[in-house]
Amino acid sequence: MSRKKSLEPHLRGIVDLVSATLDEGTRQVEGVHRRIADIPFSVLKKIRPIAPISSAVHMVEKKITHSAYDTVRLVAKVGAQAVHNVLPTDPSSQGISKPDYKIDHDSLRKRKTEQKAGQKTKKKP
Repeated sequence: MSRKKSLEPHLRGIVDLVSATLDEGTRQVEGVHRRIADIPFSVLKKIRPIAPISSAVHMVEKKITHSAYDTVRLVAKVGAQAVHNVLPTDPSSQGISKPDYKIDHDSLRKRKTEQKAGQKTKKKP
């Protein structure tokens, strides 16, 4: 008599993967968006008569953009939590152990930043 394994732990893993991908993906897209949006504002800030206004508009644009991407990240987290709440809570009851790993986005970002810093120092003659 074999013990029947459930798809539930696998669904949890997929949900976590999608949630983490949305989180990191929106951070990357937001960074690209920020760099592109900064270009025209840096030009406008050099024109003295409109520099104060363009600085204020740039600040508002940054806040709106960040809020939009934050909302996407929040919806992804809430969606993931909703799915986790619907699924059974104990994977071990299905004969499947919990995974030993967890994605640590902060350490991944830190490592990536350190790698970029290392590449910049190597390029200098």
